[in-house]
Amino acid sequence: MSHPHTYDKLDLLQQAMMGDERMRKAELLDELRAEIGVVADRLEEDLWELYRFVIRTLYEKITVYQYVGIYLCKEAQFENLYHEGFSSLPPVVRFGEGFLSLAAARGGMVREQIGSRTEVYVPFYRGHHLIGQLVVISDPYDGIDEEDIALFCELASLFESKIEERSS
Repeated sequence: MSHPHTYDKLDLLQQAMMGDERMRKAELLDELRAEIGVVADRLEEDLWELYRFVIRTLYEKITVYQYVGIYLCKEAQFENLYHEGFSSLPPVVRFGEGFLSLAAARGGMVREQIGSRTEVYVPFYRGHHLIGQLVVISDPYDGIDEEDIALFCELASLFESKIEERSS
């Protein structure tokens, strides 16, 4: 028979460890924000390099991200511009199909849990015109939380501002 105080101490220790993990993740996401911001300033108008840097950095630094990619709108479809990792998403998705189209129709982020993974689609625009979407897939399903979502939305805003600068 275990002592009730032992269980309480173990429970407190587990809670503290989870708090430490969340703190480390928050610090890592803040470091990524800073690193991406510096590179974005240096790249000025080179969107391709910015997309590539963001995708590679997210994929390499956050181990639960199984896939990170950018799809751009071209004619009547979404085309994968660049990605890291593995996904069952095809390189070309016609408008009206899949979660890319759902996010476009909603005009905002879509987060879906599919089996053991979470898929997040974050559109970015120039004015009211959809330019593309940041796609992140994690496995396990709980690998993406609200802090991750906030980062993805900030990155979409960064892409929008860089697109606007380039167009001016």
